[in-house]
Order: sequence, then structure tokens, then C-alpha cells
Amino acid sequence: ILNKRAIEASDKERPTPDLRTGDIVEIKLEVPENRRRLSVYKGIVISKQNAGIHTTIRIRRIIAGVGVEIVFP
Repeated sequence: ILNKRAIEASDKERPTPDLRTGDIVEIKLEVPENRRRLSVYKGIVISKQNAGIHTTIRIRRIIAGVGVEIVFP
């Protein structure tokens, strides 16, 4: 019940898009290093683990000819 309420509250703040396997996405992530820096990850969604507010997606992209998979919470 609490998990469902947390999902509803987060959807009101920031609606989440409907992602499916095979979609091409671009994720912009703010990285707090010495200064705030914006990292952009663009790739294909290869998996999605539905776990309520703990849902994760796995993005695959090619960097310098090597396939890299990144998991986003």
C-alpha cells in the first residue's frame, strides 16, 4: 500500500514515460563532481525490471566500437 502511494506521489511530481524494450532513449543525468556536469546517455532499452518505485532499466550503447550496458534506477 505504501509503495503504491509513493508511486502515485512521484507520478504527480514528474510523470514517467512508457518505456518498452527496443525503444531508443536519451537520458540526461546530472553528475556532481567538482562542479555540476550533465552527462547524456543515448541507447537502446534492452530490459526493464518493474519493481514499483525501484524500477530499473538497462540501456545498451556502443562506445568506441565496444558495447556498454548501463543500469539506471
